[in-house]
Amino acid sequence: MTGKTTLRSVTSVEEVEQFQRLEQLIWQSPAEDAVPVHVAITVIRNGGGMIVAYDDDGPAETGGMVGLTFWFPGLGAPTTDGETRRQGDKERGRPGSFTLHPSQFADFPLATRPSPLLKMCSHMAGVLPDWQGCGLGVQLKLAQREAILSQGVTTWVTWTYDPLFRTNAVLNIRRLGALCNTYKQDWYGVMKDGLNAGVPSDRCQVDWWLDSARVKERVEQGRGTRSEARGEGRGAEESRPPDLFVASTVASGAGFRAPADTDLPLDGRPLAVPIPDDIAAIRRSDAGLGMAWRLSMRHCLIDAFAAGYVITDCLPAAGEWHYLLEWCSEDRTSP
Repeated sequence: MTGKTTLRSVTSVEEVEQFQRLEQLIWQSPAEDAVPVHVAITVIRNGGGMIVAYDDDGPAETGGMVGLTFWFPGLGAPTTDGETRRQGDKERGRPGSFTLHPSQFADFPLATRPSPLLKMCSHMAGVLPDWQGCGLGVQLKLAQREAILSQGVTTWVTWTYDPLFRTNAVLNIRRLGALCNTYKQDWYGVMKDGLNAGVPSDRCQVDWWLDSARVKERVEQGRGTRSEARGEGRGAEESRPPDLFVASTVASGAGFRAPADTDLPLDGRPLAVPIPDDIAAIRRSDAGLGMAWRLSMRHCLIDAFAAGYVITDCLPAAGEWHYLLEWCSEDRTSP
């Protein structure tokens, strides 16, 4: 890959057809899973957007496209507000974060439930394997951010991702500054693509507050440079709370790490929940271990979110990447 890479918006039917082929290559998906041309055209001409990365050395069948992001307007009731505090920050005068677990909306009388807000739903973001690892995913998401901010209608974006994919976790939470306290169990049902077939389609849904101080800091300071993405550099260590509880893993016979049978202490202390290093390789080698990771992550995150925790970062601990979960509820002094 020696060609020049550029980003631009998709506007024509021909470009959408090339986008369809790129989508199939990235997710190893059947043709019937591709976004229909008529749907994509309707979206991009009515408030949504589609940005692609072109490379001089990109595949001819995609017209040189090597990366993509696609989004559309939606409605929702947010469960975070873009700023977080650790336990005790409120007493020290730092602003807190409004957090409400999604299940709690049912407790509101219909007339007093929070009104839905306009948001953008980022449905896809991906890069061909040969172009991964060079920062192109970040460039696409930041181009999406600028496009949505330029519309002037919302600063809130949501999307879902599989919490077992470490690279996506670090990108979404650490590098982009998204927050998460929403877990969707088997959200898409049975999926047929090469990355998701045969496993429950559990997802985390993140909130990306485009104009928040948190996101601006991540964007302006370049959090998640290549050294930090490997767990090197001072930034990763400085973000580790002193009273952090680190959930452990154990050696697996398949040569991978397996989640340990650990109950998280949901007492307000920050928590570190391990992320498998390469879930795709684990699934190819040991389907049972892949399912063990799915069930362990499901249990940990559902319980932690219900107790008022929010995923605020990804950090290295004990030689492995972990989610950092912080207790951020505003209306209680302890869980």
